[in-house]
Amino acid sequence: MRILLLGYFDLSPCLKSCLLYLSVFPEGYAIKKERLVMRWIAEGFIPEEHGHTLYESGERCFNELINRNLIQPGEMNKFGEVESCRVHGIILDFLVSMSNQDNFVTFIGVPGVIPEPQNKVRRLSLQGDNEIPADLILCNARSLSVFGGCVKMPSLSKFRHLRILDMEGSGEVEDQHLAEIGGLFHLKYLRLKSKVGKLPQQIAELQYLESLEICESNATTEIPSAINQLTRLVRLVVNDETILPDEIGGIKALQVLRGINVNTQSTNFVRQVCLLSNLRELSISFINYYAGDNWKENEEEMVSSICRLGRANLHVLHITINEGADEIFEESWSPAPLSLRELVVEVGVVSSVPRWIGSLVNLQKLAVPMWEVGEEDVVILGSLPDLRHLSLTALAAGSKEGRLRVTQSHGFPSLINFQIGGEECALGLVFEAGSMPKLQNLELEFDAEETSSVTNGGFDFGIKHLSCLTSTTVRSTYDDPIRPTLEAAMERCINDHPNRPTLIWMK
Repeated sequence: MRILLLGYFDLSPCLKSCLLYLSVFPEGYAIKKERLVMRWIAEGFIPEEHGHTLYESGERCFNELINRNLIQPGEMNKFGEVESCRVHGIILDFLVSMSNQDNFVTFIGVPGVIPEPQNKVRRLSLQGDNEIPADLILCNARSLSVFGGCVKMPSLSKFRHLRILDMEGSGEVEDQHLAEIGGLFHLKYLRLKSKVGKLPQQIAELQYLESLEICESNATTEIPSAINQLTRLVRLVVNDETILPDEIGGIKALQVLRGINVNTQSTNFVRQVCLLSNLRELSISFINYYAGDNWKENEEEMVSSICRLGRANLHVLHITINEGADEIFEESWSPAPLSLRELVVEVGVVSSVPRWIGSLVNLQKLAVPMWEVGEEDVVILGSLPDLRHLSLTALAAGSKEGRLRVTQSHGFPSLINFQIGGEECALGLVFEAGSMPKLQNLELEFDAEETSSVTNGGFDFGIKHLSCLTSTTVRSTYDDPIRPTLEAAMERCINDHPNRPTLIWMK
């Protein structure tokens, strides 16, 4: 504990507040990085830095806490970036104790922690099914966090100075609970997991609101047209069941729009998306089983909107498709969205890399699911001058009759991280001399028996030709009788490499 105290008091004021804030979350809770950073920003913990957005500065604080082993990394995305964290039980006990002692957070429902009577609450964390004691002073509370579906919701009229209202943990929030939300004039961050059928028109009165999130729920939630009066709203995250207003183009400050099911929205809404000139991140889905009469028109209009935004500030695009909608991605996108830096396609499978992707000269991160990776796909991807992270989920890459050979002429001048394959993949990939000259991290996933067939039992992928390689991760079946042969072959490949890269086995 003494070492923990020394480490805590050695932190900068910013990091100290950010760490202490983690005590809000229950033990064992998986805390999403984005949720945490947005809450830090709303609290005012993150100072402005020249040349960086507040979110980028918040991410640096998050990574610093991981580097100091004060929080544990959780889920990783396709590009090896940490997406969530957890707090070790011992550290959480320390943080809860410090928060309680300093009146940084008031806890209801945490075993062994009893709030002081007549305490002026600054931040309130409701856990379990306990009710708020009547003698707590709530009028100056800056944040209210609700965890646990059985919590009895307090009246929002008691929280006039809230900056953060996070009710993801409460499934009991219904329309009547939000009737007084218009009185929360200082609110910056609102997160709901609810049975709310429609957000009230009074949401237009939240003129400081920067982030609105509607989490997964079993009910359809309708967002009113009044949302376009929120001049500071920069982040809007919804789910497949959310219906958005036609006038979405009026939210001029919006930078992040995520979770949109294109086929449940009106065509007018889809047309308005292109008016969001400050949009930097867009996440959408084309799910046919939700499709209405206008689904085809919506898909065409959305591609048109993306292409227009891709000539402005759109940097990140995530698309979820099912197999019936993969032609959307494969068709010609014109003009190509040249501003894209990250493109992720999920769930569906495409037959080949579309030619228009070859014109995305600013693209740094790409993830695409494919049936089979072929020579033409490698040519298109290798021509991207700034591509650094590439993830190709595939059922095959090359065959026994013709291995897929990656050569120096294919390019890949900037590629650092490369993931390829899948649990059923027959991986016939071969790296030749001079290929992928800057590659540091390689991840291969394949079916051992199928891959043994296409590699004639040798499992030789030409790894020794990757001159900058530092790490190789192999994902393959563990109960396969070919396993000993595979392990011996991979060990030989690593030993033959002049860098002796790290070999990591994953299930």
